[in-house]
Amino acid sequence: MNTKVVIEKRDLHGSTPYAFPQKVAAVYLDGDEYRVYAPPKAVGDALEWVEHFRVHQPNPESFNSEIPADSTYQVLAIQLLKEELEKMKRNVRRPVGLNPDVLYCDAQICLQGHVRSSEGCFERGERCTKCGAACIDECQYCKAPIRGRLAYSLVQHYDLPFFCHAPECGLPYPWMQDKLETARELLYDIENLSLDERNELWNLLKFVMSDPKSDWAAAKTTLIGIKLAKVSKASREVLLDFTARVAAEVGKAKF
Repeated sequence: MNTKVVIEKRDLHGSTPYAFPQKVAAVYLDGDEYRVYAPPKAVGDALEWVEHFRVHQPNPESFNSEIPADSTYQVLAIQLLKEELEKMKRNVRRPVGLNPDVLYCDAQICLQGHVRSSEGCFERGERCTKCGAACIDECQYCKAPIRGRLAYSLVQHYDLPFFCHAPECGLPYPWMQDKLETARELLYDIENLSLDERNELWNLLKFVMSDPKSDWAAAKTTLIGIKLAKVSKASREVLLDFTARVAAEVGKAKF
């Protein structure tokens, strides 16, 4: 679905007289316009009034009139608007090219894990010059900017991050998610394992690949080998080798 959000009012001052809702934005979904309104008496940051937003759309049967939007599109329009308002608020609080904590630069990395920039200098919407994949500069789940190098530091080294650093998120970036899905596919292609055994092994594999520096990682790796004892040697070696490679890569880059 093609979407676009055009914000008209981020700071609400109430309508005079208190009779007409305040138009916050127009959200376009595949070319159809949905108008998002805040209550007439709403004052302050529009983000604080998200739960009270209403969505209307032009009435195709009557010129210059509106009708309430379908509930599905209403939820989607409000969610897209909320994300855009949150993004604008984050950007206002920080210097260009720096994370909100002002300790790290922003980074731009392609979906395959190739670092395009770790110094905060890039244009959005670019593609990787190595593989052609799209590049991102924020977590696809919580929208927190990806951390680049330490700001104002002479150290030029930068380790590829595998998980979002935001405390409330911590989910894998696409290049790590791809590795986890590959491991899962390898595991579930192995014969002679029950569903319970597969699920137990999957939890062990995720732990080892995601946190190889943990005090429990070595023990869990040994346990994986024990639980794979009844499968073919070839299958066991492929899965263990892949897991070890990912764990080594993550362990080197983890910070």
